[in-house]
Amino acid sequence: MRDASAQELLLLSALQECRIQLDAARKDEAARAAVREELEAALRREAALSAVVAEERERTEAVRLVLQALLMSIGWFGLRRRLFRSRIARLGRETPDSGPQSARHSVLLAEARRVLGAPVVQPPSQR
Repeated sequence: MRDASAQELLLLSALQECRIQLDAARKDEAARAAVREELEAALRREAALSAVVAEERERTEAVRLVLQALLMSIGWFGLRRRLFRSRIARLGRETPDSGPQSARHSVLLAEARRVLGAPVVQPPSQR
């Protein structure tokens, strides 16, 4: 009888130990799942920020191109407006209509209008 109760206590103790380990494993799994979700959210934010950075690079490049066209259009008597317009039109034609480089179109238009003294109209997406 004594051996049976001792074995029963050992089994209960082992069972309790298994329950404790199972609870710990469940908590670890929940913690891993939370970390995994945070990591996935961080990766999504990184992708979004990369897209924003790429677009801003293209906008900066567009400003540089307008300045270059302006410098190349300045003659002895000032700005040769027709030459400047043709350079900007050529840049607009060479710029793709899709992808990150398409962000150049609005900047080319706005900065060219600013150089020419025309009122700058912002597209609805930037208001």
